[in-house]
Amino acid sequence: MKYLKGIGIIVGLMFGAGVFALPYVVARAGIFWGFIHFVVAVSLTIFLLFLYARITYDTEGTHRFTGYVELILGKKFKIFSFVITAVAYYGALLAYGLLGGFFLSNFFSEHYAFAFSFLFFAVCSTLALLELNKVALINFYLTIPLFGFVAYLVYMSLPFIDLNNFVSGARDMFINKSWFLPYGVWLFSLGGLAAIPETKDIFSKSSFKDFKKVILFSVSLSAIFYCLFIFAIVGVSDGNTSADALSGALGALGSRVILVGSVMGLLAVFTSFLALAIDLRGIFRFDFKLPKTLAWVFVVVPPVLLFSFGVQDLTKILSLTGSVGLGVSGALIIFMARKMQGKSFAGLLVVTGILIAVVYEILNIFF
Repeated sequence: MKYLKGIGIIVGLMFGAGVFALPYVVARAGIFWGFIHFVVAVSLTIFLLFLYARITYDTEGTHRFTGYVELILGKKFKIFSFVITAVAYYGALLAYGLLGGFFLSNFFSEHYAFAFSFLFFAVCSTLALLELNKVALINFYLTIPLFGFVAYLVYMSLPFIDLNNFVSGARDMFINKSWFLPYGVWLFSLGGLAAIPETKDIFSKSSFKDFKKVILFSVSLSAIFYCLFIFAIVGVSDGNTSADALSGALGALGSRVILVGSVMGLLAVFTSFLALAIDLRGIFRFDFKLPKTLAWVFVVVPPVLLFSFGVQDLTKILSLTGSVGLGVSGALIIFMARKMQGKSFAGLLVVTGILIAVVYEILNIFF
């Protein structure tokens, strides 16, 4: 059962909102750059998850990300790490709320997407009061049909797949102005750092090798189904891949399949919201010693306020959250690992690459 809970936590968090932004950014950048960023993101994700897992496994006590930073790097890094973590978490929760409203509106009317996002926030925020063991089981059981829906969409798309959609624009793939667009979204989509402390609590009495196996399996499973989804959506969209993935495929797949995709999407963002919200609640409780109810308030209110004030560009939210929030968190993980395990030249190279990507992404988004 512990393996199912571990996979449920990691995959339930990892396989979420990013899946619906990936076809669009890959189509914009081209398959070549989409694949390059996929390889970089998968490699970086596994590298960072293994490092963070080792840190949590070797450190006594119950902590979350900011707590580990304070213990290993010192108090002066705690506030900085919290700000970066908050950017990543609130950005992700906001993205889940946006997509939750979109998917719910597909069953009723697109004119009510705004109201349905508030409904999604309300339901998920209430469930975020649950304890870890209950959420782990929910995530696991909801992830099974989630992958089933992806397989169904791929099956229904096969007769309409046009391979020309994957090679169009190949001539200018090296000078494509959107060449960097998939980086942040891929990193966000594979981001599972928040799941590691929760999973460690489950595997604290098991071997670290078992812990790593669960991480590797979860990343591999998520990556495979991401690629299957991209193949199906880009293949049928005839060069008109939409930012939400589904509406651009409506002409080829029909409304019935789109509704099935909306069910899939709703499950994806639902499980991800729960896992992330509970981990952020843990940061406030264990690292800042806040009462459970107050910690919950600090988790659920900010993303709703951001949404209310009009922060609703999904691609920019995911790109910023992935490259900046998760990227800087990754750099801090490498610094913690160096402090605990000794110097690593490879780690410094990775940190340099991450920080260059962070600066480039910020310039792309705001300038």
